[in-house]
Amino acid sequence: MSGMFISWSDIILVEMIMQTRQWKKSLSFVSRYRRKEKIAVALIIRVIFLDKYTEEKVPKEVITAASEEVAEENTKEPEDIISEDVKEDYAGAENAVVELVERTTIEGNGEFETVYDRYIVSDVNFTEKTDVTKDYHEALANSEGEIGDGIEISFREAFDMSYTGLDGWKLYEKLIKQCGFSTDFNDVTFDEESHDLTGQNLYVYNGKNDVIDKLLWGETYDEILDSKVCYQLTENEKMPEYFSATVSYKYHEQVITKSRYLSVSIVSGKED
Repeated sequence: MSGMFISWSDIILVEMIMQTRQWKKSLSFVSRYRRKEKIAVALIIRVIFLDKYTEEKVPKEVITAASEEVAEENTKEPEDIISEDVKEDYAGAENAVVELVERTTIEGNGEFETVYDRYIVSDVNFTEKTDVTKDYHEALANSEGEIGDGIEISFREAFDMSYTGLDGWKLYEKLIKQCGFSTDFNDVTFDEESHDLTGQNLYVYNGKNDVIDKLLWGETYDEILDSKVCYQLTENEKMPEYFSATVSYKYHEQVITKSRYLSVSIVSGKED
């Protein structure tokens, strides 16, 4: 395999988002709160299946090996990626749905394990200045085929910030920075290999992102094996749909991969 290295964690994440997109298209607008609950459950069910598929079907050497060949970079830069119209839509949003997922995958001694450190879904109502924020990671860890309710927590506890005084666009920008991702959307390289494998439009950041340091905070490791920070464009290529970061490192005989995923979507209140 030539070109930029793509890990199976990337493929799992991309398939998870594709599944989520289909759920979001099919779910009713009648009850926004119930819709967010269904989205979270759909994500969890899909992830359980994909993790099982990876453990059983992907050879160990494929998961941990980094590509030794580097092809010429495809610098397909998204110019003027976020239009003023899109910013206005976000600024005037009635609701925002924030999804933040953090997980740790441990491989070693013939075993493969995935642990979810955080699995947060938050529904922010800008009109009423309220939110419903839940963490599902314990519900996922303790599930036996059925996913229970998440634990309700405060928005500040979940994201270490407040949305008070922010509109949808300002919340979008602040969350990206708070989670360690860069808002320089043009200093990127188009991930052609991921596109060929999955059809997704991923752009990999060229510069340093704080999110890698955040993922490694407090961890002990012998060497860093690989890291990748990117965003996925929406279908109409008007703005980043989600952000993801992955870092793999070796500690003794184990290969540990930590990842973070962030998505901020809105309900604008406009008629289609």
